[in-house]
Amino acid sequence: MFGWLSWVAIAAAAFAPDGGAPDGAGPPGVAGPGTSGFDLRWSRVTKPAPGPALALGQPGAGCVRGARALPLRGPGFVVARPERHRHFGHPALVAFIRKVAAQGRAEKLPVLLVGDMGQPRGGPTPTGHRSHQSGIDVDLWYAGPAKRWSPGKSPAPPAPSVVDLRTKKMLPTWNAKVARLVQSVATNPTIDRIFVHPAVKRALCQDRAHRGPWLQRVRPWWGHQDHLHVRLRCPEDSPDCTAREPLAEGEGCDKSLDWWFSDDAARTAAKRKPPGEGAPAMPGKCEALLAGER
Repeated sequence: MFGWLSWVAIAAAAFAPDGGAPDGAGPPGVAGPGTSGFDLRWSRVTKPAPGPALALGQPGAGCVRGARALPLRGPGFVVARPERHRHFGHPALVAFIRKVAAQGRAEKLPVLLVGDMGQPRGGPTPTGHRSHQSGIDVDLWYAGPAKRWSPGKSPAPPAPSVVDLRTKKMLPTWNAKVARLVQSVATNPTIDRIFVHPAVKRALCQDRAHRGPWLQRVRPWWGHQDHLHVRLRCPEDSPDCTAREPLAEGEGCDKSLDWWFSDDAARTAAKRKPPGEGAPAMPGKCEALLAGER
């Protein structure tokens, strides 16, 4: 009989939200549709597919029609790495980012730094992600860089971590304003879930003054020490968008969270496949969308 630790391990292996390929790393050549590895054709597309907005498939094997580009800067937000050309998404995602930025501005939170959204037509990226393919994912930095930086005029420095990866304790970059950002995102009705470093989840659970049902949507996952990964619900206009597995009941501040700091979690992490390896097959409609006018 499986214990609760085993079930957490199985779930962790089965539902990978994102990945850890370092920037600039990618497989040589072009992997064709349906094979393991990245299909680099998607990263060569420069503009969205025309037509009504439509999220297709799942975040780890999908695409998006009618994507919108988030402006590189706007009220309360800045795109951190525009050179990646990954500031596209379903219009619902663009609207979500604008709303979070506006709310943060009203609450006098720091400027929202927007990391990767998706490519003009979604699909797999050559570096950094297992997901972000169907137009409903975005990375948001917890905090801005310590050194002065002029967005758009110089490359962005690395996003600062809020977790000491050796001790799994929170760094000074984690503070009440960062926690408020996570809570603000988690209470937005359009989101499905948020992925954060397990230590971030633990810190939020320990803050009993602000705990609430919104914590159910905040899910621990490897990495994510320097950004939170937000995933929206499937948009109502997208019947071919694949909804993810239901979230576990409760706040998630129980033994299932303890597992992430166990030796079993470390062993499971060591067995993880690199992003792109063994990826699910893309929906057939995505191939047609990719083949359209570029």
